[in-house]
Amino acid sequence: MKSHISIKNLNAFYGDHAALRNITVEIPEKQITAIIGPSGCGKSTFLKCFNRLIDLTDGARASGKIMLGDVDVLNGSVDITDVRRRMGLLPQRPNLLPMSIYDNIAYGPRLHGTKDKKKLDQLVEKYLKIAGLWEEVKDRLKSPASKLSIGQQQRLCLARGLAVEPEIILCDEPTSALDPVSSQHIEQQLLELKKDYTIVIVTHNIHQAMRLADYVIHLYLGELVEHGPASEVLENPKEERTRAYINGTFHTDLKVDTELNLKGNVCPYNFVYAKQALHNLEKGKILKVIVDDPMAVTEVPRGMEADGHGVLRARQINKTDWEIVIQKKE
Repeated sequence: MKSHISIKNLNAFYGDHAALRNITVEIPEKQITAIIGPSGCGKSTFLKCFNRLIDLTDGARASGKIMLGDVDVLNGSVDITDVRRRMGLLPQRPNLLPMSIYDNIAYGPRLHGTKDKKKLDQLVEKYLKIAGLWEEVKDRLKSPASKLSIGQQQRLCLARGLAVEPEIILCDEPTSALDPVSSQHIEQQLLELKKDYTIVIVTHNIHQAMRLADYVIHLYLGELVEHGPASEVLENPKEERTRAYINGTFHTDLKVDTELNLKGNVCPYNFVYAKQALHNLEKGKILKVIVDDPMAVTEVPRGMEADGHGVLRARQINKTDWEIVIQKKE
């Protein structure tokens, strides 16, 4: 296995809360690496350390080494702009620029010095084709990108990230806000792109990991539980915690102290109400929250993790509802 990113003794903190503890692992080149684990276990924090987006969170810090070739990403003197150019990001929800479809793609190349109109036209067409969007938008390139469907917007974000010619594509739950057809489009593009790019995807969907991953990293409460080829980790895991997570039996015997039904609410209210309920509990007690807003499945655990609480479980319990189990920090 040829390594593209080498992580050594990585620690990450939000204030005094340790979100990641002594992570040492290699990310293989031109494969899809899936980072799995329950919500709030540090998956997104791990990804944010790669391109130093963790720096944008007040009170957050990371230590250790993340080697991209001979460049230590965490070194204070590193060129962050160059690091982020080398690592494209496909976020959970599309974050379009308030401009046309064409200009969303051309923005990055222009920023890095490409001014020639013919060259820009070629780049826009090339990356829209790679993202599987060209045929759908080629006759309306000057239309506002905001007019696209959410699935098309996510593929546009993929094309925009590729237009600055990165080596690596970081995906933070890129299909969690999409319908099944749009999700399939993104997954198909990622499988095509791994011929030319190293891809790292955070996912809470174990079936997505099974469909996409060549390599798997399992995190739990900020610690590295297990890693290896997907065929080994997903089909014959060595660690009991990995087996329990894959089989959906993780923490089935938890004693819940308070249950909160937040169905019908949307973010950020889900997080606010859950935080209020947790405030009324004693340290170490467990709160179970039921939600039907897909965004809450990621946003509530992230907020709780940032506040230092433990997210013990986040799972879908029926067609529309999710269960999030949180332990108040000691």
